Amino acid sequence: MKLIDFKKKKTSMHRKLLLYMLALVLVVVMFIAVGLFFVGQFSTTTEKYSNNLTFQNDFYTRQIEKFFDDLSMMNEMLAADASALIDDYLNEKGIHISTLNDSQLYTEGVQKALFPKLKEELLKADASGAFIMLNATVNTGKPNSDKSRTGLYFKRSTLDRTDETLLLFRGSAELGRKNDIMPHRKWRLEFKIDFVPQTKNFFNKTIVKEKKSVLTDIFTLNGTSEEAMAFLTPLFGADGTYYGICGFEISKNYFKDFFAQPTKLEQLTCTFSKTTEDGKIDCENIFWAGVLGGYSLKPSGTLIPKEINDSLTEFLGENTFVAAKNEVNICDTSYTLVVMRPKSEFDKTVTVNVIKIVLVCFLLVFSAVVLCVIFSQKFVSPVIKSLEKIRMQEHAGTKSDIIEIDDLFVYLAEQDKLRDLETENLKRQNEKLATVTENQTNEIGKRQAEIERLAYSRKTEIDPDDYEMFKIGLKELTKTEKTVFDLYLQGKTAKEIADILNIRESTLKFHNHNILEKLGVSSRKQMLRYATLLKQEMLNE
Repeated sequence: MKLIDFKKKKTSMHRKLLLYMLALVLVVVMFIAVGLFFVGQFSTTTEKYSNNLTFQNDFYTRQIEKFFDDLSMMNEMLAADASALIDDYLNEKGIHISTLNDSQLYTEGVQKALFPKLKEELLKADASGAFIMLNATVNTGKPNSDKSRTGLYFKRSTLDRTDETLLLFRGSAELGRKNDIMPHRKWRLEFKIDFVPQTKNFFNKTIVKEKKSVLTDIFTLNGTSEEAMAFLTPLFGADGTYYGICGFEISKNYFKDFFAQPTKLEQLTCTFSKTTEDGKIDCENIFWAGVLGGYSLKPSGTLIPKEINDSLTEFLGENTFVAAKNEVNICDTSYTLVVMRPKSEFDKTVTVNVIKIVLVCFLLVFSAVVLCVIFSQKFVSPVIKSLEKIRMQEHAGTKSDIIEIDDLFVYLAEQDKLRDLETENLKRQNEKLATVTENQTNEIGKRQAEIERLAYSRKTEIDPDDYEMFKIGLKELTKTEKTVFDLYLQGKTAKEIADILNIRESTLKFHNHNILEKLGVSSRKQMLRYATLLKQEMLNE
């Protein structure tokens, strides 16, 4: 019973409309929230790009810092162990480091002592190669012997860090074969001290006193097209004697493979280069890595930075990139890390997001229109039905579920009663008016008959010749004279005619004289008599 009473309960149009609009608002808000959630438009494209690239750059920065921190630590350990092994060998033989010059026996002996350690450290390190370069040469009599140095240089045969196959790049080939390390296709017995630009600083005439490590510039390995960087650390004996240098090589290919980024960002490119004052990037002197298992666009030429916001930078060059950059310090040198994507990808993302927004807006608008149509029909339907009943005069005693409509039916019923009463009163008034009108018509008929009688009697008193002259004279009146004549016929006085025509009375008298003369009458009274007779004749015709 309660449910039935609730259904029968009347609701005002205002309340129904309010309920429908609230429902519409709730539905639209829900659609907007869902749409924005699925297309991810709670943030702008630039913000998304900034967040994604910044996150990737932070990840890249942490990798780089850890990579070189680990490599620096291993280089220092290699330097310490190699120095100790050299000390042991020299002490065992009772010789000085300079004794290695021109002695194949001693140089091979030192290499043999260092061989296992260098191999071990390379296999443990994240590097493409490792070397120990001693401050001695096997043949001081050779031309340019001052630029040659003995030592060992191992390189990985592949980029697979689980592959323990090594190649001998510098050092004793026989010693390498005995230890299952075959010579590299570009093998040489000794180093050139300038195989890395910075190595010159370690082999000049001045005794090296600083035990500071150095990350070299990018260089090309002698006899190859392979580019690399090297992490250098000087070697010192227990007594401070300078022995040479050791280090790890990081080739471009190794760097690219090692730092390939595990990301869903397509065509992502990461670059590593020395920081410049103007912020430009010389793409010929960079290390770079791309997407792990994906495609990346290698930057080329010179990239010129253009700030977009605090976290995003646009790099202009042969190809334009949108990037996030960061700086790290390695061996007291500032390096710039840049994570970038082609601007075409950025523009594509913007376009796709705009299309998504347009589609979502279209769907929202379409849904809103459909809902509005449904709601409006639902709301208007009872009103239309009630109006149809009113039009068909079927509203009497009718009830609806809307208070305002029921009030309208009551009002119309009262108006019908009032209209019936008014109709009855009008009927009585019309009957009275008809009676009065009939009496007035009879009276007018009597007066008309009297006028005709008088006109006939006057006609018999009028000279026919004068009357005919009067009719002819009417045609000779000017426009102004005709106007004055008509005003006299309307019962206007001379003064009223002068005011109407805005003329002086003397001018009116002039017109009066002309009118009487043309009409052939002696007075206005005679003129009006003839005019009345003429009017009567025209009515009879």
